[in-house]
Amino acid sequence: MSETIIKALIAIVYGIILGIVTVPLSKKLASSRTEDPGVLAPLNKAYIKAGAVILGIGASLGLMFTAKDYALLIRNLAFLIPIFALSFVDAYVRKIPNSCLLSIMIGQVVYIIYNCITTKSPDIIPKVVFGFIFGMGVCLIPGILKIPMGAGDIKYSAVIGFTLYLLGYFESMVIMAILIALTYLYLKLTKKGGMKTLLPMGPFLSVGVVISMCVPLGSFIGQSKLF
Repeated sequence: MSETIIKALIAIVYGIILGIVTVPLSKKLASSRTEDPGVLAPLNKAYIKAGAVILGIGASLGLMFTAKDYALLIRNLAFLIPIFALSFVDAYVRKIPNSCLLSIMIGQVVYIIYNCITTKSPDIIPKVVFGFIFGMGVCLIPGILKIPMGAGDIKYSAVIGFTLYLLGYFESMVIMAILIALTYLYLKLTKKGGMKTLLPMGPFLSVGVVISMCVPLGSFIGQSKLF
């Protein structure tokens, strides 16, 4: 059996498990953050569970065939669990669980230590620090401009800078902005809403994160000690 087929099978199996596990996990995380259990009813629907599996397979396949090494692949696949969970929670209760963000940061710390040991260089550390500070700083701007932005979104933004560094952060934000713009256009055309419709940022940003992990901007324009 060829290596490509083996990778594809592993990704598919992982994607199926990811989709099956993250829906009940999301429901458990969300139930402690809302006083109205009725808003979580859609998580029991078969189409939501099927959609989670399909998205899990797609994301897993994308990461499987684009990661530059196995350490990065393991890190990225592990990140899918909290990314999926926080996206579902934010979509239904407009809150991003700190536990999901913490698990991403812990995974990144492990990767940083491994990278420093194997490369015998601390070059990754400035990128992590700079990305974290930039991610946090950018999301403080809306508050200064009196534009409402949830604390969870700000923390998620900082975590993305911490894990994907400046270029990955920028790419994720651009993708998120495009997706939100398309969503508002759809709402406007179908007369289901408009620019004043409140949308959860988490799911859109998560899509940007996964795409950025699969197709990092740095692979096209070159890497930097800070970016």
